[in-house]
Order: sequence, then structure tokens, then C-alpha cells
Amino acid sequence: MPRHDDFYVRYYVGHRGKFGHEFMEFEFRADGKLRYANNSNYKKDSMIRKENWVLIGRAR
Repeated sequence: MPRHDDFYVRYYVGHRGKFGHEFMEFEFRADGKLRYANNSNYKKDSMIRKENWVLIGRAR
């Protein structure tokens, strides 16, 4: 039986082009964890990853 915390929403957009594989991704989990990743090789940038927690009372 699935648990309530097995549900999450992920949004991904990206492409492979002149600067390689570039993408942006957001993930929001039922326990309130928000994850963000951005990969861009423009001007030799590196991957950016961030994680944060969202309190349900604050989100309403």
C-alpha cells in the first residue's frame, strides 16, 4: 500500500545545444521538501543545487 509521502511533483525542462546538456528542474515532495537544480555550461557555469523545506502552514 502506498504511503502519503510517496507522492511528489517534478518539473523538468532542458535541451542539448551549443553549450551541452542544459536544464532546470524543480521537485516538491509531500513532506515539504523543495529541491531545485540548474545546469548551464554558459560561460563555464557549473550545476546549482538547492534544497529547502516548506512549512504547510506558510504555504496556504
